Amino acid sequence: MSDVSLKQVRIGVAGAGVFGRNHANKIKANPRATLVGIFDLSAERAEALASEMQTQAFTELSAILAEVDALVVATPAIAHGGVARAAIDAGKHCLVEKPLAATSADADILCQHAAERGLVLQAGHQERYIFQAMGLFEVEERPSLLHATRVGLPSVRGADVSVTLDLMVHDIDLARLLFRAEPVAITATRLAGQPDNPDAVEAVLTFEGGGEARFLASRAAEERDRRMTINYAGGEVAIDFIAKSFSDGPGFGLHADFATRIPDPMGAATADFIAAILGERQVAISAVDGAAAVRIAEAIDTSTRKDL
Repeated sequence: MSDVSLKQVRIGVAGAGVFGRNHANKIKANPRATLVGIFDLSAERAEALASEMQTQAFTELSAILAEVDALVVATPAIAHGGVARAAIDAGKHCLVEKPLAATSADADILCQHAAERGLVLQAGHQERYIFQAMGLFEVEERPSLLHATRVGLPSVRGADVSVTLDLMVHDIDLARLLFRAEPVAITATRLAGQPDNPDAVEAVLTFEGGGEARFLASRAAEERDRRMTINYAGGEVAIDFIAKSFSDGPGFGLHADFATRIPDPMGAATADFIAAILGERQVAISAVDGAAAVRIAEAIDTSTRKDL
């Protein structure tokens, strides 16, 4: 469904946490959007963020859905599937923070219901914009090996789902795009945390057509580290996400000024979401891709439990 008649897209935010605040700021900053309100089950949290954003607080999901054209889902990850499904079934477009849902079954349902209703369903894998700004997606050659490390300090945020769904899902999504294929083999080891909710995981994915991705994700580390190396026939691309620097070993002509080319990935995602609602472009980050990342993350978590 293309809402080309809309001039101002009325958007609500579900979730009054850190990501809810970030998304609300981006909506307020976009001249083609109106921030209708903040929904949270906690009236105190909803009212605090709504007051800060000079908008309305909602504690009933049905109430905010009655007032909006679209909803950004930034609740705890465990609730993504239920909140987004309610919004889609109410005929509202959705941008859902990663992961798209906490289970692949719920993610598939979201894709199906959005497609049936002709609604925009965008996954919140904003790190794609960074790779796009680097020029990595324009490289035609497939890599042979990818190493991704994404570790951080202990945090309760995101702990309602595994570290695989919370953090590693970013690198899963990026690896799928670079290898242009699905994994045909997955092995994984839980390094910390509970079997049903690990806090540190190592995983190895072998991709169809060749190539391997090795991931380390942790939310139980003593310091932050976010790096990726991508090996090609002509050399290695090495990225330090914290320092916002990289080396272009193969000489692909990648953009060293990527951080200035895309200073605000979340703002870009918000603009693309609005443009898709208005029928000006296809969805920037498809829900099908978001669901694929959830499916692989789920398989990784299943693999960590095989030896129990």
